[in-house]
Amino acid sequence: MSYKLRNTIALAVIILVVSLFGGYITMFYQPNKIAANLKEAKKIEAQLQDNTAQLAAIEENQAKLRETLHRWNNRVKEISASDVSSQTYGYLSDIIDESGAQQLKMNLALTGTKNEGTIGYNTYKITGTSEFPNIFRFIWLLENGRKLYKIRNLVLVSSETGADSLERPQISLQYDMDIEAYFTSEATLGMPVMRPDSAPQPIMSNPFQPSILQRTPANPRKLVDVDRVSLKATANGKALVMNEEGKLITLQVGDEVFLGKVTNIIPREGVVEFVLNDGGIQRTKRLTIQFENSEKDDLQ
Repeated sequence: MSYKLRNTIALAVIILVVSLFGGYITMFYQPNKIAANLKEAKKIEAQLQDNTAQLAAIEENQAKLRETLHRWNNRVKEISASDVSSQTYGYLSDIIDESGAQQLKMNLALTGTKNEGTIGYNTYKITGTSEFPNIFRFIWLLENGRKLYKIRNLVLVSSETGADSLERPQISLQYDMDIEAYFTSEATLGMPVMRPDSAPQPIMSNPFQPSILQRTPANPRKLVDVDRVSLKATANGKALVMNEEGKLITLQVGDEVFLGKVTNIIPREGVVEFVLNDGGIQRTKRLTIQFENSEKDDLQ
């Protein structure tokens, strides 16, 4: 065999081997390798997504921790290590003094105790009578004070209290409330806190003030009671009336009388008109000169 033919055969064999190896790499090995790489890439991507969720959860927990620390550092309540009746009575008395409602009378009685280990509370029943502004300020200061107290139940019953020295009856409230005074064995919860820098809002109205009173107001200033006088004369825009004691009194339009004022004087007819407010009930009163066989005309 010649040298030239032998080289040609060797070259052909090499080319065939290379072609077969290249075909295997191209048609079988590389597709499988690419598929395996794609599968591994998807696995890594899934792991990265899991890490993203974990990072988001960590960030959320860190935000909650920052908020909790902020609330703790700015808390306005402290819980005592223990609670006894004398301690609670003293604290409530201080609140009464601070509210300026020294006339708010308070009866305090311990009705129960609940201890759940770290946290517990004593239940007290407080009863008494006072006016709405006093009770309002007391409750506001109790709920916004530095010690942790909770009002569990509250019952208010209004009633009128009259006296000859009062022009209008006082609206008193009988109150009955259950409060819980908390205590704890956790020392950090009893750490002193800053006193809340706030004050009750001004009271603009009294929801317990009735539109119509149950009783007629008293007359401490001894004003003219038009239901107990008689008209004697009218002239020149003035009227002369006599009370039960026989005293003559001169009235003119605009003068204040008991429960109202003089609104009109009609000399020609011998009539005086009044507008009265009898505890919320508006009425007009007319007095006429009482000649023989005549009477006062009272228009309601």
